[in-house]
Amino acid sequence: MSTSAKQGYYELVEPRTLFNSIIPVLLGIMYTWYNYQTFRVAPLIEMVIATIVLQIFMNVNDGYWDYKREKAAKTGDHKKNPIGKYNLSPNSVKWFSIVLFTISAVCAFLIGYQTNYWIWIIGIICYAIAIFYSTGDHTISSGPFGELAAEFAMGLGIMLVMVYINVYPMPFTWGFVGPIILAAGIPEICNYTLLLGNNLCDYKADIANGRHTLVSYIGIKGGVYLFVFNYCLGYGLTIWAVLIRVLPWSVLLILFCIPLIIKNMRFLWKVQNKRTSFPRVVQNTQALFISEALGFLIGIIFNLH
Repeated sequence: MSTSAKQGYYELVEPRTLFNSIIPVLLGIMYTWYNYQTFRVAPLIEMVIATIVLQIFMNVNDGYWDYKREKAAKTGDHKKNPIGKYNLSPNSVKWFSIVLFTISAVCAFLIGYQTNYWIWIIGIICYAIAIFYSTGDHTISSGPFGELAAEFAMGLGIMLVMVYINVYPMPFTWGFVGPIILAAGIPEICNYTLLLGNNLCDYKADIANGRHTLVSYIGIKGGVYLFVFNYCLGYGLTIWAVLIRVLPWSVLLILFCIPLIIKNMRFLWKVQNKRTSFPRVVQNTQALFISEALGFLIGIIFNLH
C-alpha cells in the first residue's frame, strides 16, 4: 500500500474519535470494580474489541457514504473526501468497512452468547444505529433523532453492556439498570452535545443540502438552549449517582470543568462554525471525560483502603 493510500485510510479511520468510545468502556470497567469488585476477562476483552472496531467501522462507513452522495450530487466536494483526495478504491473501502463490521459483530455475538438475550437486544439496537447512522440516502445523522441515537448507543449502551457482562448472572432489572443510567450521565450528555454542536455549526450547510437535523426544527437559539439544558442534566444525573453512592464523591471533580464549559458556551452562543466553535465543544467533552475518569480512579483507590 502506498504512503498516499495509508494516509487516506488513516483519515477515514479518524483515530481521534476513538476517545469517545474508549472512555465509556473505561468508565464501565471502573463502575463495575467500584460497585461489585469483579471482572470477567474474556467478555471484557471482547467488548473492548467490539466497541473500538465498531467505532472505526462507523467512521469508515460515514466517509464512504459521504463520498457516494457528494459524487452523485456532482458538487466537487467528493475530492475533499479522503477517498477522492487520495484516489482510494471505493470498492476496497466498502469491503474494509464490511470486514470491520464483521469483526465487531462476531465479538458482540460471543458476548451475548456468554451472557443472555438482554445483551443481544441492546446489541442489535446499537448495531442498527451504527449501520443506519450514515448508510443510505436517509440516515439517522441527517434526521432529528441523531443526537438521541448517539446518546443511547455511545453514552449509555456501551457502559451498560460493559457492566452487565462483568456481573452476569445478576438479574437484568431496573434496580440494576437505573443507577447505571444516572452514572452514565456524563457520557450520555457528552455524546449528545458533540453531535448537537456539530449540527449547530453545520446548520446552514445542512439546510442547503436537504439535511433536516434537530437544529433545523428548533433553530440556532433553541439548539444553544438545549446545549445548556443537557450540561445541567448531565451534572444533575452525576450528582444524583454520587448521592446514592454508585459513584465515588471524587467524581465531583467534574465541577472544576464548569468555568471552562461556561467560557466555551459563551463563545458558541455568539459564533457557530466548524473551525472555531466545534473544537470548543470537543474540549468540553474531553475535560469532562478526563476529570470523571480521574475522579473514578481516586475513588477506587480510596475504596481499597
